[in-house]
Amino acid sequence: MKVSELSRRSGVSVFRLRHYESLGLIHAERSSAGYRQFAERTLREVIFIAMSRDLGFPLREIADTLPRYRAGTLTFDQMIDVIERRVAEVDRDMAALGETRRKLVEHVDWLAQRKRESEARRAQSKASTAWGAAGLSKTKGKAKVRA
Repeated sequence: MKVSELSRRSGVSVFRLRHYESLGLIHAERSSAGYRQFAERTLREVIFIAMSRDLGFPLREIADTLPRYRAGTLTFDQMIDVIERRVAEVDRDMAALGETRRKLVEHVDWLAQRKRESEARRAQSKASTAWGAAGLSKTKGKAKVRA
């Protein structure tokens, strides 16, 4: 099948299929006209690669697993083990992101407090300047005219 048909049937873009081929993950023969011709089994391999990518596995790890998948020697237990390790990685990433989020929220709160304090100082300064410009001074909460 041509790359366009493989793309249509697998849901993987032609660009990505060419990338997979350039990495050696999938293989194509060339027709006499120079078109890529993929074997029917390549469809299963591309779906396996796409599903693995969708689960967050890096291409390097997929490339290491693909020969066993092709040979039919990749067992359910091995797949479960690999996926459980991926779940543990995601859990660690989520914990780290949760900590980063906590720090970000804390920093926003800190900045908001600094902003409120700055605005209060500015308002107080303007009020003091207004009293001085009017020739008034504040004494024990009462305004007195300066001589």
